[in-house]
Amino acid sequence: MVKGKLLSKMIFLLALSLFAQAAGFAQDKKFSLYYYGVVTNVNDQNMLNITQDLFFAQLRGISWLEAQDMRDDDIKDSYKQIQTDESGDAFFGLVQSQVKAENSIVFVTRIFRPRSDEKWQCSFIAKNMSTGTVASKGKEYDSYYKILTDAKVLIQSVVSQASGNSDSDGGAAQKIPGGSRPDAAEGGTDNIAGAWGGERDASKIILLRSGRGFIVFNNGATMNVTVSAKEDGSSIKIVQRDKFNASFYPDIDRQTILNYADSAPPIEWNLTLTKSGSLVGKKKTLVQSGGAVEPASVDVAWTKK
Repeated sequence: MVKGKLLSKMIFLLALSLFAQAAGFAQDKKFSLYYYGVVTNVNDQNMLNITQDLFFAQLRGISWLEAQDMRDDDIKDSYKQIQTDESGDAFFGLVQSQVKAENSIVFVTRIFRPRSDEKWQCSFIAKNMSTGTVASKGKEYDSYYKILTDAKVLIQSVVSQASGNSDSDGGAAQKIPGGSRPDAAEGGTDNIAGAWGGERDASKIILLRSGRGFIVFNNGATMNVTVSAKEDGSSIKIVQRDKFNASFYPDIDRQTILNYADSAPPIEWNLTLTKSGSLVGKKKTLVQSGGAVEPASVDVAWTKK
């Protein structure tokens, strides 16, 4: 009897061990993801580039995906059904012959606006080319920039469902490197994500939950920035990510500022979130004083749009 109980216990422990190994294998399973960017009827190429770069960066942050950038593939030129093909069936039919690898996912985003005075329609769509499983998340937006602030969670959810990952929405988020740091961009930037105004020379300031953002200047230049913030909003740091661009200094004569192309430090904002919801603080930049250019710390105040 004792031997029988002991044998049963050993069999149970062996089965439990095998199950744990299988579960671990499933968690470690890699998927090849083919990123085809955004198909859209929007003609603002500069904004489209920013959008596609952001989505690709968020996909690359998921540890169990090996993301491959297919944006330059000319197959999108053959895709003419954006207005009616909400499920992406026609698009996936075009890429079917290109994607042969096992455990492969095709990912595409559809952004469509019927008329200039109507809402934006955005869908994130992923297809598991091995199983045929299609997952999608779509919403309507009053503002294009709300698409960018919502994107991360929707992207994680869609690729998790397409892959069959049992963790679904939450599991992918846990696998994002740095996601659990209390003072990292995630969490701290939840309160400040969105569209802001207040820079005299900027038409748009967009801060995202992912710790990224961008500033669109009145002269057409776009600056990508990194955003880090503490949970309580007591310390918010925004730093220029791009290389030097004379257009980031519209108040300085172009020929003069070009002399500082090799020495200008990144523009930096150190801000605090006030009780009224504004961001106030200092901007470290270069200013022109007479014929000289010198570092300066300028007072700034941003308000949420």
